[in-house]
Amino acid sequence: MTRVVRTDLRAAHTRSLAHVAAAGALFTGPQRVQIASAAVDAYLAADPSPPWVRPFGDAPLDIAYRLGRHAGTITEQWYQQMLAEGVHPLEWVEIVGVVVAALPPVAFARAIGEPLPPLPSPESTAPHGRTAAALAPATLNWVPVAAPADQVASVVQALSALPDEWHNMWRLAEAQYMSDAQMDDPRWNRGTLSRPQMELVAGRLSLIRECFF
Repeated sequence: MTRVVRTDLRAAHTRSLAHVAAAGALFTGPQRVQIASAAVDAYLAADPSPPWVRPFGDAPLDIAYRLGRHAGTITEQWYQQMLAEGVHPLEWVEIVGVVVAALPPVAFARAIGEPLPPLPSPESTAPHGRTAAALAPATLNWVPVAAPADQVASVVQALSALPDEWHNMWRLAEAQYMSDAQMDDPRWNRGTLSRPQMELVAGRLSLIRECFF
């Protein structure tokens, strides 16, 4: 059976996986692919490690694994523990950005019964160091965000400290769901599901995934 998938969605997933393999602000391409692989393995594992087990003994990989399978169990206390172990707050932001970039293409392919897309070969360039022009502590998020903080919803500003991660997340959101601007229109749709139907699916999925949003 041939599955018809929108071309913009295919393109967003392809671009997102390429984004994983590129050098980030603080991690190299090989490091980012390794982080993504840990998250994908956790997501697909038939018998995953419980959330309190750290299968790698390496903070970035353990964070990725827990994000990939047990994101709902992550607490601010555990976040602070990772910082105490030497993880920089912006490294945390980048790890989240990599997991956000890697898992949707895999999850989508699995859901529609297609072969899972492989992670691409990493680029060998050094981290580029790009961050937001000004950073600020936030009350809505644990991590620093682009200044001024707390002017928008926590999910909107969450990855804003690292513009490349923020832009990739919203490219995915626009293809998979809707853009930030379109969320203001309760009647917006692509001509398939109505907006209430979309929100029903999103709400049900959030409940199943134990997402407080």
